[in-house]
Amino acid sequence: MKKLLVLAAVVCLLLGGVARSQDAKPTGGSKKEQKSELSIEKAVIAKGVDKLEPVEPGESFSKDVGKVYCVVKVVGAKAETEIKFIWLLGDKNLGTVSVPVKSSPWRTFSYKTIEPSMTGDWKVEIRDADDIFLTAVSFKIE
Repeated sequence: MKKLLVLAAVVCLLLGGVARSQDAKPTGGSKKEQKSELSIEKAVIAKGVDKLEPVEPGESFSKDVGKVYCVVKVVGAKAETEIKFIWLLGDKNLGTVSVPVKSSPWRTFSYKTIEPSMTGDWKVEIRDADDIFLTAVSFKIE
């Protein structure tokens, strides 16, 4: 009889664990899994911008460059919204800039002033107004 009670207790614990693990499943996707209505058709790092086009684009820039620009073409906006440029040196966030997107297609840009001490691997993440990742562009300051 004791063996039967122990066996019943073990079965209850196992079934309870299975039920709890099933209840713990997420009901919705994370922001990384969510899809944005926006997409980035073009994203370029450059030394300048002229008529919303990149001037002297590149992947590596001198530490004396002064400023670098991230120039993008956004498509898919059905209403006015915004995108965010997140400027990262390594893993350190050195600034977030929000800019409007008023129609589709829409060209816009953000820039970062570069000090000579800011050498290393950079990345600009571009996200929509809901913080959904759209794309990233990497470059170096040497």
